[in-house]
Amino acid sequence: MPLLSRPTTVVLLSCASVLGSVSDAWAVDGPASSGEGPIPNISGISPKYLAAYNHITEGVSWAGHVDSELSTNLLGGIKQGSEGNVVGQFGLKYDMEKAGLWKGGKFTLSLIGIYSSGVQQNHSGDIQTASNIWAPDAVRFYDAAFRQRWTDWFNTRVGYMDVNYYFDVTANALQLINSSFGMTPTMTVNVHGTATYPYSGLGLLVGTHSEHLSSKVALFQGDPQHQTSAFERGYMALWEGGLHWGKEEEDDLEDSSDNYGQYILKAGAWHYQPSNPDRYGLSPTTSGVYAVAEGNWSLPGERRLGAFVQMGGAPQNINPVPWYLGLGLRLGHPFAGRPNDSLSIGMARAWLRPGPVAEGLGVETAAIRNAETAYELTYVAKLTEHLSLQPDLQYIQHPNGHFPDVTVGMLRLHVEFF
Repeated sequence: MPLLSRPTTVVLLSCASVLGSVSDAWAVDGPASSGEGPIPNISGISPKYLAAYNHITEGVSWAGHVDSELSTNLLGGIKQGSEGNVVGQFGLKYDMEKAGLWKGGKFTLSLIGIYSSGVQQNHSGDIQTASNIWAPDAVRFYDAAFRQRWTDWFNTRVGYMDVNYYFDVTANALQLINSSFGMTPTMTVNVHGTATYPYSGLGLLVGTHSEHLSSKVALFQGDPQHQTSAFERGYMALWEGGLHWGKEEEDDLEDSSDNYGQYILKAGAWHYQPSNPDRYGLSPTTSGVYAVAEGNWSLPGERRLGAFVQMGGAPQNINPVPWYLGLGLRLGHPFAGRPNDSLSIGMARAWLRPGPVAEGLGVETAAIRNAETAYELTYVAKLTEHLSLQPDLQYIQHPNGHFPDVTVGMLRLHVEFF
């Protein structure tokens, strides 16, 4: 059957067209989009945030979830207090092969809604952002991308996407809530125009992978908070290569073309080139590198242990965060009677360059310490098939290199609809 004669195809393409224009209208309501002022620093959410898709019909699958949390600054930082965050996302996926059209094509489309009762950093004062779902209020079109798998080892993606869905992903860190475990702050803190949560951006990605090797290169627009033209305000170019060994039964090379295997080593590089940064309030031209190492092991009692190390570098003098180190452990099935629960611990250390940090805070350079370090303990309790509860505790040393050590407690409720 011809492509445009299928009702499902027509509906999805129409939605993409309508939502694309609506997204531009919604985007202008953001805090940085009304003019040419500075862009706020918002660290990215953990990658692959949308829940697993469930089949509907004719190659169409859907997914939806809501996360709500209460975050409380218990001690230290700028001031004690609480604030709440709610994020909901709804997505559709259209598999061309399952719909009987052609092999290897897949289209994704999603909307995201965000509500925050306050600015979390006004309590904790940290530069890495303790909660990975905090962001200014918004409802926006978030993802509209087409992936074509040309061969078993070669694929392309084009459309509106989140950089952190495909680059700098650390699978064993996904349940940790501090933003640095989702994407290294040497990228998100130094480049306010990164195309990641809560602002995805237009991009083109080319990737290859085999059983043991993966590589990808991409070009994203430099300021996705302003949906004007693709690269009018600059661009970000990225490359990542990976080494994988010890393929496991649950690995899917089609959908997880860079995160598979018992052991994973990945290294990446990026370059950010703004257009007229003084006019648009963008970050200056800068570049960086990152690396991720992960291992997974089976333990007695059907337990699973995962470990990770993350590193990032952007040593130019203009960058507030020149270096980053993250590491942690994740234990699945921690208790005999709780097979679907997991326990994670992590440490995220961001080295600070006193000059740029002091300028941002409006304080003397001598008042800035050389690093901010966050320690996190979190437990995900799977209550039902669609409901999880996650208590989280973080202790952050030298928030922003300036404020007193802070203790942050959170309670997050995760609901999946389908």
